[in-house]
Amino acid sequence: MTVIIIAAVFIIALISFKIIRRMKALKVSSSPREPSSPTPEKKDPGADFKEILDTLIKLNLLIRTDRDFSMDLILKIESIIDDLKALIPDMITRYPGETLTYELKKIGATHLFKTVKEYLDLSLDSRQIQRQVFEKTIESLHDVCARSRQIVDNNETAEFKTMAHFLEGKFS
Repeated sequence: MTVIIIAAVFIIALISFKIIRRMKALKVSSSPREPSSPTPEKKDPGADFKEILDTLIKLNLLIRTDRDFSMDLILKIESIIDDLKALIPDMITRYPGETLTYELKKIGATHLFKTVKEYLDLSLDSRQIQRQVFEKTIESLHDVCARSRQIVDNNETAEFKTMAHFLEGKFS
């Protein structure tokens, strides 16, 4: 029952996000257009976050629908998902060109999903063998999110590059 409620909440949030984006697009398209200059098209930060959010929702559904996946790991991964959902929009807004922003977006868009999916694709016996390594990776990602939040909250811009280089070396 809980899985259904969580899935419904995520689906409703996703639909609401799409509706809001369409409404904004209609406002933009109905305003008078100025002659466009041949500038390179920049990717919308909101589109980046939407892609990351879609990946995180898929990941959440994936772990919640696997009956053999332990609840303690589900809760830890959901904690990381929650951290990324809160941290990434803030990073995109406040520090769009920073390497740390790029690395956190990469964790949210691909790395976390890939890590969990590879573990879930293992047989139950292989999962038991790899569980300790998997738990260390998940714990490391959790620590990275917590430390990144501290860096942003305390505006420790000097730490951005150090943390970004750490992430690049560890998770790339």
